[in-house]
Amino acid sequence: MLLSFRLAFRYLLSPQKGSFSSFASWLAVAGLGIGIAALMLTACIIHGFETTVSRKISSFDGTARIQHILGKPISLSENKLSSFISEANTNYDVQPFVRGMSMVRSGYHADGVLIEGVNKLSPTLLIDWLNPRSQKQLKKGEIVMGRQLADLLKVNRGNTVFVEELAGKATRRIKSLTVVGLYHSGLSEYDKTLGYVSIKDAQSLLGYDEDTATGWVLFSKETFNQTLPDISYPYIIETWRQRHALLFEWIQIQRWPAFIMFGLIALVGIVNIIAALAMIIVEKKAQVGILVSQGFPKSNMQMVFMIQGGFIGIMGGLFGGLATLGIIFLQLKFELFTISEEIYFMDQIPMSFDKPMFLLILALSYILCMAASWWPSKAILRLKPAQALLYE
Repeated sequence: MLLSFRLAFRYLLSPQKGSFSSFASWLAVAGLGIGIAALMLTACIIHGFETTVSRKISSFDGTARIQHILGKPISLSENKLSSFISEANTNYDVQPFVRGMSMVRSGYHADGVLIEGVNKLSPTLLIDWLNPRSQKQLKKGEIVMGRQLADLLKVNRGNTVFVEELAGKATRRIKSLTVVGLYHSGLSEYDKTLGYVSIKDAQSLLGYDEDTATGWVLFSKETFNQTLPDISYPYIIETWRQRHALLFEWIQIQRWPAFIMFGLIALVGIVNIIAALAMIIVEKKAQVGILVSQGFPKSNMQMVFMIQGGFIGIMGGLFGGLATLGIIFLQLKFELFTISEEIYFMDQIPMSFDKPMFLLILALSYILCMAASWWPSKAILRLKPAQALLYE
């Protein structure tokens, strides 16, 4: 076995200048590395896109929301929810919220806005505050809105806007609020339509009693997924993933065609290994014939070329993985590849290291390389030394 390894590495690292076996081997390594890098980059872009969109949506919608099945206001002292909330508080930060449609106006500019009143804003929501504050809490008379909505209204931090309820009543409630912060997520669905106020302002503006709310929002205290407690009728609990199920179904639909398309590039690298080893065996036929005639087992000779194929698989995976990590690092640090934020919800191509997928790609590439090496090396078992040395 040791001699088989020595012969395999000698063919790979041949000291002979212009050696075809060494050149063909390294060319196969390069082809395989490019294919694996393309497949890994596809995996990390898809994973990065899903991770980025998930983080942004959950910063607005929380982990889950509890509401009445008919959309009615919920009493904050509701007995049916007290046990659920006490149980959920162990893993989640549970906050009441009040939500409703309103009109926001500044000067001659006006637009519809979805007002949400909360005691405390999401810990993951990035806000550019007028005055830096340690806690994301809003006082009465304050509003935080998306930068896109602020641009439509021609306002900035420190300006005053007027918010009017849209309830279709004869007398409408109007509040003057100071813009104390702006957020920007790239999700136009939220950036153009959602404004945060204190829960007291939302209750008075939307006509809620002081002890009622639209529902409860749950923010997870842990980075991993938690199981949600059961809830009884007439209340429902809906996660952010359920609210945006169509978006994530679209991501899943796009995943496999992309993997198949870029996986074919890696498959070309595997085919290159078959072709390279077949030509190397033809080139080394005389040397193989001499070794076999001197008693070197054909099975061990076959192992020489399978080791060579396995080495090509390892080196191709190593080069492809390092190239992928390098591109991810450059993209995260310098943002080299930009995209349209209005279409893709972000202004740069997201890349996130997907460790399980990386390991799966490396393992499959090595297994396929060994299988590809076995196919051309079978010719050695049928080789007859007399024919191999006939014209030497």
